[in-house]
Amino acid sequence: MTEFTELYKNLSNSELLKIIAESDKYNPIAVETAKAEIDSRKLSIEELNQAKTEIDKQEEKKKLETKKRKHQEEKIKEGASTLFDTINPIQNGIQTPEKIIRFTTLIFAGIAVYRIFKEFEMFRYMFTDSGAKWDISMVEYFFPLIVLPLAVLLFWTRKKSGWILLSIFLSYSAITTIGLFFMNLGRQPSGIPALESLFPTVSPITYIMTLVFFGGTLWLISKENIRNIYKISKQTMFVTIGLTIAMNLIYMYSIIG
Repeated sequence: MTEFTELYKNLSNSELLKIIAESDKYNPIAVETAKAEIDSRKLSIEELNQAKTEIDKQEEKKKLETKKRKHQEEKIKEGASTLFDTINPIQNGIQTPEKIIRFTTLIFAGIAVYRIFKEFEMFRYMFTDSGAKWDISMVEYFFPLIVLPLAVLLFWTRKKSGWILLSIFLSYSAITTIGLFFMNLGRQPSGIPALESLFPTVSPITYIMTLVFFGGTLWLISKENIRNIYKISKQTMFVTIGLTIAMNLIYMYSIIG
């Protein structure tokens, strides 16, 4: 009992009474020490009632905090459920334009963050190193990395320029994938292990799936109900996609030629 005696002398009346009231939660010796300490204080009825009132207030405060925490947890669960329902591509019924926009934004925002993180060292080198040289190949290299985050932001805010930039990115990515696919088909093994390790052969299925992804997304956002939100006419759609494809093909031809 002596191990609790000095400690319990510093406890308030309400703290001691709580130990006694919740005796099943404490060591029996601790409970007996609390009782002995309360007895030694010779508390009046008024002091005992005041201590009990403090305990009741603490319990009420704890209940309110628990209730508040549960309410916050329910709101978080409800918000998560709503978000999932909003972006879930596998659901009953026809998807609304709003769901398509949110889903598209979420997917490409993730791709943008991943690409920037992956190429961060290259970004730092090109923008900070005095030996870095900019040419057309580097502009092409950084084009999708810079355009995509801007396109995602503007697309999310329902700006016309957001639809145009995202369509340019998707068209550019689709045509580039087709070009890489055909280049990969005609590629012959170099016979040099170091080069093969640095530039591994990519499965044709990978290119096909990538093309389906970019092309499918482009088709999705080109649907009339989506274009109407961004005030994109058919003419603007064809010009945006057509010019992007044409310029990309001309550039690829100039490299091959």
